[in-house]
Amino acid sequence: MAASTPADGHRDERRGLLSIGELARQAGLSTRTIRYYEELGILPPPERTAGGTRRYSRDYFFYLEGTRILKQLGFDLDEIAELGRFALTGATASSRTKAILQEKVAQLDHRIRVLKRLYALVSAAASARPGPDASGPQLLRWISEKSSTETATEDGADDHPRPRWS
Repeated sequence: MAASTPADGHRDERRGLLSIGELARQAGLSTRTIRYYEELGILPPPERTAGGTRRYSRDYFFYLEGTRILKQLGFDLDEIAELGRFALTGATASSRTKAILQEKVAQLDHRIRVLKRLYALVSAAASARPGPDASGPQLLRWISEKSSTETATEDGADDHPRPRWS
């Protein structure tokens, strides 16, 4: 690793390396968030200059985008860090990692089923002509049923709880 000095920042630019501030700005995050992700192990340690300044390759955008997507899918930061350690080291998945993945697969399967049904209802409602058999009321009825099913599940009235969807 050829480290550059602060006086020679152009070498980093030619190599495509970014400062933490530039990475944060381009990724739409704060520098504090990036440092926190490093502490958790979500991001691998970056290159450092001779003076100790962090320098990030463009690969870090992949890590940050992956983190954003996993958070949207319901993964918490500890789970993302666990998966990151597994992915970055190439080690065999631990039983904890496998359990996380199995639970998330079940949640994703449920979301996919819900989204497919919602897609069909929204598509039908969007293309339906106004009238008594329009799909709009069916869509609203389905959303209302989903909402009351989730409320019943949260109150423990359902023996088969389903993951919440948003």
